[in-house]
Amino acid sequence: MLGVHGYLFLVPIIQSRVRLIAAAFGLFVAATPARSQGPARIPIPYRTYIAVNPLGIPFDVGSIEVESGVAQGITVGGQGSYTSLGDDRYSTVDAKVRYYPSEIVLRGFSLGVSVGHTHFTTRNNDVTRRSLDFGTVGLLLDYNWMLGMQHRFIVGSGIGAKRVLANADARDAAGLDHAYLTARFVVGLAF
Repeated sequence: MLGVHGYLFLVPIIQSRVRLIAAAFGLFVAATPARSQGPARIPIPYRTYIAVNPLGIPFDVGSIEVESGVAQGITVGGQGSYTSLGDDRYSTVDAKVRYYPSEIVLRGFSLGVSVGHTHFTTRNNDVTRRSLDFGTVGLLLDYNWMLGMQHRFIVGSGIGAKRVLANADARDAAGLDHAYLTARFVVGLAF
């Protein structure tokens, strides 16, 4: 039977094995790529804007809209508008949800959907007007520029299409198709 001193010859062997394992672990950790926790979030100083369509001054096309960020890249908002094109008049109220693929709200390209209500009138003859109230669902493709020293001035443009949620007889009586195109141009201020 060996005493404590008899096992002392094992100490250098164990130390060399521990060093070898530690070196192998260190190489493994150094060779493993660092895992990212995702892209760094960009601080967004402004998450809400209010804007108007300045074409309402010279023409019969006006709107006001408000939009606010609710999550990374997602906004909700509302719009009211009045458009008069010849004998046709559209008064609309819409709720909108937009997604910004850059995940920076209010800036750049966005895709969206809308639900709303439209009051449409058109001249039937020189004396009477036909009208129709209907719901709408729409698709939106928009682009916003944030300009100025503080990037608070918003210039927005876009196109969209709205589905008329009314039966065929009501649409035919008012002279409407099942869908119509929309355009957007606004200037406003972010806060």
